[in-house]
Amino acid sequence: MSNVYFAGDLHFGHVAIPKYRPVESEEVHRELIIDRFNRVLGKRDTLWLMGDIAFNAEMINQVARINCGYKFLILGNHDYANISLWSSVVDGIFGITKKKGFWLSHAPIHPDELRGKMNIHGHVHNATIDDPRYINVSLENTAYMPVSLEEIRESIKTGMVFRK
Repeated sequence: MSNVYFAGDLHFGHVAIPKYRPVESEEVHRELIIDRFNRVLGKRDTLWLMGDIAFNAEMINQVARINCGYKFLILGNHDYANISLWSSVVDGIFGITKKKGFWLSHAPIHPDELRGKMNIHGHVHNATIDDPRYINVSLENTAYMPVSLEEIRESIKTGMVFRK
């Protein structure tokens, strides 16, 4: 069985990441995330990367170490902007798109643009928007793990947030 997962703001290559997250170094941070993701994701799963994934060309290659069937990138404001490099490690690249009944974007989209859909996004880290139409999948908001579409739908039904 295949599952769809979402995760934002991995920040691979962000040398100052220890100031913002409880890690010793960027390298420890990156290895921890890749290990956690690889424990959850299977070879048939799809991972939507919701922006701010890799700050430089070298870190784009690190994304290839995340083992899953398909990876799609929503470009973030801190992503290294070489599309040909990204194309070698992901199956598609988007600015914003609609999938599975949701808007997918890096930053939350304006409420007037939701048009009856909810918005899965990153960008705001552990801040949240006090509006149930917005689902923040920044790593700080998901215990540094990818979140499945099933978990998102369950959280919508129950009104409970996924793990923190």
